[in-house]
Amino acid sequence: MPYIIYQQSKVAFQQIGQGHPLVLLHGFCEDSTMWAEFIPLLSKKYRILTIDLSGFGKSDLLPNGAITEMSEAVAAVLAELAIPKCTIIGHSMGGYVALEFAKKYPNQLQGLGLFHSHPFLDSPERIINRKKTISFIQRHGVAPFASQFVRNLFAKPFVKNNPMLIEELVHHTSAHHTDAVIAASYAMINRLDHTQTLQQLTCPVLFIIGQQDAAVPYSFSLAQTSLPACSSVHILPQIGHLGTLEAPHQTATIINQFLDFCTLISL
Repeated sequence: MPYIIYQQSKVAFQQIGQGHPLVLLHGFCEDSTMWAEFIPLLSKKYRILTIDLSGFGKSDLLPNGAITEMSEAVAAVLAELAIPKCTIIGHSMGGYVALEFAKKYPNQLQGLGLFHSHPFLDSPERIINRKKTISFIQRHGVAPFASQFVRNLFAKPFVKNNPMLIEELVHHTSAHHTDAVIAASYAMINRLDHTQTLQQLTCPVLFIIGQQDAAVPYSFSLAQTSLPACSSVHILPQIGHLGTLEAPHQTATIINQFLDFCTLISL
């Protein structure tokens, strides 16, 4: 897997295809393999770049694993590949990284997508729960945490109907390094609010929202949609937090249409 060195740490990435660059950023306790079955559903007209965020997949844990540092690692990969402008779509925590990138480098964005993500700070209750997760993982490791975590990502009928897939995901999640999961948890607790970032963006913004998403409050999802000057909003009624698996064809179609739109208005 190709990589660059940023802050004396390896940042791994993969790219496929040609055309306008699309950067896909994974979420918490995921890595770039989450996009593996999804990428073939995306248009062949685009150059797709996936990046393993700090400590996940093939990437090293950055010395400062904050969301801001992850966004700079993304910028470093784009600079290495001589990509001056792109569309970035971030899933969950990847959306937080994408928003931080958008704040620092708005002129490098042709489009921004928040895939089950939002710009707001955690509620006090959510911070308490994250700290409980950190404490649990410090005592017991990632594996005991993984089973319930993965199941909570999906709408309940999907879990019931796809037991083998769920077990595969639990196994994959269990393999993540404890330090990476803890560092990412702290990074999300300490992230910045990006309400103003969305308000000031001039590029189109895509929102893909799962109405059954237990990880992102539905009120948060709806509140963000009126912030950008130009937005495309898609609410999926029976979907939880992983539309790439729960509704792959539907969400891929949405992304393809968004990319076509971003390309058209940039001509």
